[in-house]
Amino acid sequence: MLNKTISFSLMQIITSAYNYLKPRILGMVVALLFLSVILVAVASTGWPSLDQIPQNLDDQSNIEGIGVLIFTDFVVPFEILSIVLLSALMGAIYMAKGDDN
Repeated sequence: MLNKTISFSLMQIITSAYNYLKPRILGMVVALLFLSVILVAVASTGWPSLDQIPQNLDDQSNIEGIGVLIFTDFVVPFEILSIVLLSALMGAIYMAKGDDN
């Protein structure tokens, strides 16, 4: 009798966990795919060193050198980052708006 009760309780726990996670599975898969793409990109990127940034002795902040690099060598990552940030902003607005009709 105790064995049946334990197995029934275990089955209830598994069923409730599945019912809780079922609508979230697609979101979790998309999040894991996005995380894996980011990790592969970070691991396989050859990060530029300080020697590769053009030096300007008059302006020590070197904003001009960073701008030249962003708009010449790193155009595609810059555009991808802008799309990701725009989608995050739109998602934050949607979440802050709520379900009020």
